[in-house]
Amino acid sequence: MSNLVRIDASALSQGSHSKALADLFEQTWRAKHPQGQVKHHDLSQLNLPHIDEAFIQAMYTAEQDRDIQQHQLLEQSTHFVNELKSADCLLISTPMYNFGIPSHLKTYIDMVTRVGETFRYGEKGPEGLLKITQTVVIVASGGDYTQPPMDAMNFVTPYLKTVLGFNGIDSPVFIEAAGMAMGGEKQQQSLEQAKQTIQSMLSQHNE
Repeated sequence: MSNLVRIDASALSQGSHSKALADLFEQTWRAKHPQGQVKHHDLSQLNLPHIDEAFIQAMYTAEQDRDIQQHQLLEQSTHFVNELKSADCLLISTPMYNFGIPSHLKTYIDMVTRVGETFRYGEKGPEGLLKITQTVVIVASGGDYTQPPMDAMNFVTPYLKTVLGFNGIDSPVFIEAAGMAMGGEKQQQSLEQAKQTIQSMLSQHNE
């Protein structure tokens, strides 16, 4: 049985282009995997706490040495990590907010980037431990930050590529829906291209 983990980062409950494209991906994925399971988190609805000193101390304490409070502090984080460990496909949809990712997506990433769980340090440096077959990141932005010189202002794609690779996900596919605030033909062309990429990707992908 295939498992899809879907993470949505937009703060919008209606009218989100990134969520709409993620809906299309999920629908297409479900059609290909009728027995598959989807675990979906809309981060804007979860009110995840930012990591603090107590969380960091708990994370770096060996599991057998953690007290009850430390286990409780890591409970939500461990749940998210276990979902990723069992995932065959990871889907992240996010807007660009002020050239970066939404803060609750950063919080989620902080919660799942766990030493000894999703990465470890070895003699040659950090080694990612997540082995997810397919990872897709949908990024929607008001302007077009995919080409020079505007791409220098895009901190979404390079950051996510870096942190996913750090955790063992080396080949994420990015689908850019650029120019969503530009309206007209630019918006429609960008959306149509993103939709075609999603459908083509899933029709060709073999697990």
